[in-house]
Amino acid sequence: MTLVGLSVRTFERIRREHALLLACACVTILLFNLPVQRLSFGSLRLVAGDPARDEAAIDAALQDAANAALQNREGTIIVMDPRTGRVRATVNRAAAYSQALMPGSAIKPFTTLAALRAGLIDEDSRTACPGRFTGLNFSLACVHGDHLPPFNPSQAIAYSCNYYFATLGQRLGRDKLIATLREFDFGKPTGIAGVEATGVVRPCESGSSARVEANHAVEPDCYARTAVGESENLQVTPIQLLAAYAALVNGGHLYEPRITDAINFDPTERSRINISPQQRSIITEGMAGAVRYGTARAAKLDTLPITIIGKTGTANPAKGFRTNGWFIGFAAPFASSGELDPAKIEVAVLVLLSRAHGSQAAELARPIFAAYANASQQPDRESGQRSSADASSTRTDQSAIRNPQSAIVKVHLVHDNITEELSLEDYVLGVMGAEGTLETEPEALKALAIAIRTYGVKNAGRHAKDGYDFCSTTHCQRFVKISTAPDPRLVAAVRATEGKTLVDDRGEVIDSYFGASCGGETANIGDLWGITPPQYLRGVRDEYCESGPHANWTDTISRADLLRAVQSDSRTDVGSHLDNILISKRDDSGRAEFIRLVGEHEKTIRGWDFKIIVGRVLGWNVLKSSRFEVGRAGSNFVFRGTGFGHGLGLCQEGAHVMAARGASYQKILEKYFPGTNVKTEVETRRQDDTGSSNRATGWKSDVLTYANVSASRRLPISASRMQTISSEHFRLTYPADVDRRDANQVLNTLESARADYLRRASSAVSVNIPSLEIRLNESTGDFTSRTGQPWWAAAATKGRSIELQPLRLLKQRGVLFTTLRHELAHVVIDAISHDRAAHWLSEGFAIYLAGEGETFSKGARISLSPENLEDRLAHAKSQTEMRALYAAAYVKVTEILRDSGEASIWQKLNTP
Repeated sequence: MTLVGLSVRTFERIRREHALLLACACVTILLFNLPVQRLSFGSLRLVAGDPARDEAAIDAALQDAANAALQNREGTIIVMDPRTGRVRATVNRAAAYSQALMPGSAIKPFTTLAALRAGLIDEDSRTACPGRFTGLNFSLACVHGDHLPPFNPSQAIAYSCNYYFATLGQRLGRDKLIATLREFDFGKPTGIAGVEATGVVRPCESGSSARVEANHAVEPDCYARTAVGESENLQVTPIQLLAAYAALVNGGHLYEPRITDAINFDPTERSRINISPQQRSIITEGMAGAVRYGTARAAKLDTLPITIIGKTGTANPAKGFRTNGWFIGFAAPFASSGELDPAKIEVAVLVLLSRAHGSQAAELARPIFAAYANASQQPDRESGQRSSADASSTRTDQSAIRNPQSAIVKVHLVHDNITEELSLEDYVLGVMGAEGTLETEPEALKALAIAIRTYGVKNAGRHAKDGYDFCSTTHCQRFVKISTAPDPRLVAAVRATEGKTLVDDRGEVIDSYFGASCGGETANIGDLWGITPPQYLRGVRDEYCESGPHANWTDTISRADLLRAVQSDSRTDVGSHLDNILISKRDDSGRAEFIRLVGEHEKTIRGWDFKIIVGRVLGWNVLKSSRFEVGRAGSNFVFRGTGFGHGLGLCQEGAHVMAARGASYQKILEKYFPGTNVKTEVETRRQDDTGSSNRATGWKSDVLTYANVSASRRLPISASRMQTISSEHFRLTYPADVDRRDANQVLNTLESARADYLRRASSAVSVNIPSLEIRLNESTGDFTSRTGQPWWAAAATKGRSIELQPLRLLKQRGVLFTTLRHELAHVVIDAISHDRAAHWLSEGFAIYLAGEGETFSKGARISLSPENLEDRLAHAKSQTEMRALYAAAYVKVTEILRDSGEASIWQKLNTP
């Protein structure tokens, strides 16, 4: 038996070995018969199937997308592999190769590289922007928002700050920028076509456009113009610009662009440019910022499941006045860090669009990147892909207050250039962390928390045009990211005041401000900022802060420094010298309301604006307030003042003293906001949901859901005026800056829902729906003021009127259309039931008709009888409880639908 067993095992081993050898031989023969693949920089990829065939399919998809994007518009599109120079798609080749144009802001990354090489800037250097560059014969406004902190180089690229780069050009002088540009072969044909424009790269002394006079007085303007791409001395073809950008991003490999397929393509490297990893990182970080929060943000490129960086440019043509829009973007597989490995940047897209702006060119590039993302996805591609819903703002992981149903806000962390999404209560805690860490009195902290929350509710959407609610600077409220172990005193103050806001005598949420020290009297907002003052912001005497640490201060500023500060802003620029500063008018609180500056010219400006202009250049601790006297000491100006900050509303130093002497937070707030009251969210809302007060006023509100929170960007709003449009059965009032197409879509949704509900109800009952008035409010504060609802209500209905939260908020939450259907469902239900339907039935059926069942059913954890459910709905005390009760009502309605069908509910509603 042993011998036989051994023989069998031996035979099996020999058989397996022969089989393995045969398989290896077959594989070897197969490999030797495959075509040889030439590998170039960054081109190695492991994908299933024939790589050349895959590349050809992707090229075809890119070409189709580019054709569809440009259509009949004037311009060109080029798609390139930046790792090799292979042109993968083109539209309008003549425009791509044969015409040289000014590049506008698209040249700024190269200006940055030249300045980094020259040692003029580094990653930590910062420059404050006054809003406009003004040269001798050349002036250019900046298009980014005001009140931004000083820019580092990456942020300057992202925001495309004209002042930053024009002044950098003046400092670079004659040769440094030109030398850098020539390294990238600007001014030379690329070799892609027989007939190809060479472009122009020449120093300012060359050509008539420099207009050099004997004293060279116009030279600085020429340098500034070249640095921002607005000079006839610098003109590029689209293919030159794309090839140069590819070298800038891929680590310095300048390839000859060629139109060919991927089979047997052998790239030609024209030169190797010295770009350090740190220099490249600064530039690509700026291009990533342009996509996330800067000039290309409207294109929403960061919602695609790939990592995209890019730069916009808007440039004047050599002749004419209609601008050209440029965009150059690069894509790589998605990386959660946002970092781009040069070897993984797979596609570059250049869009040149005539009679357009750079942001429009970026929008035209989006479908091309989307086509690439779709065509290049393989099952075994590099891991880490994410859906578009995951590609937006970062969600704060740590929640110190832990109320997931609290209103959600988006905060842009300016220093980090990221936007985080968090609950309103955690936002309050983050502002407390920036402003309240030195406070030791619990009642003063509670007062501060309520003031912060009130400001947040009133001003939600302050940065709507930028895609978020608030920035983290003093332009809104200073905010710091919540730490893993927040100060327990701050947490306690926020929790103790959760949901509490300040309202005026009409029950409207107020504009609540606070500052470090008022100096003895709070400011009147009308005198300070020139706006109509509400009663509670007209200033009060404050005897409590007079002994505080900022009660008195003195700043001595040299005439040279002060001249430099006032020259930074056109409102205060008095020319080449500054002779005197005079306070021409004071307000009732002793603040300098108007200041007269005397120099080569005379300027008059508000005192607070003067303080801000000086602070931007010389530092925010200089001139702590506008409550000062000014004198002279030789060539220096001496300012003696009181207080720290604008002095509006709550004085923190005064509140501290009041709390230390036993005052409650209510008394503190009554002191600084006379005529106001503290209300909770339950008290603030009208209560058809929660009791008799809503029945008395007739408003019915519905909880705002948070499905698909990050699905869309916000649209701009304006408080200036409202517009009205009508359809057959609805009249819509909306803010003037809401896109008319969105307004029409709202009306179309309502008309469609109306027809749907009438069709469904007519099988069981007779119904007549009146014409309705619809209003999209400009802000959450306006919505709460007009309806008395809490900020977490999506909409409110009364009679023939439907009030809605701001359009941008409903779209961001992904609930615009379900909210419209829900509110209209209430109108239909009330019309059929003659306003007598049980609350649980009305709410549950409206959820069903609006198509919100899936959202609410996830929270259906309460099992109550109809009677108990009705009672609980009448006395709900929070958004969390209300959502759970709505879910329970929906479950009750689905049970009826399952047992008796929809017609039975229509009949039930119509039964007296």
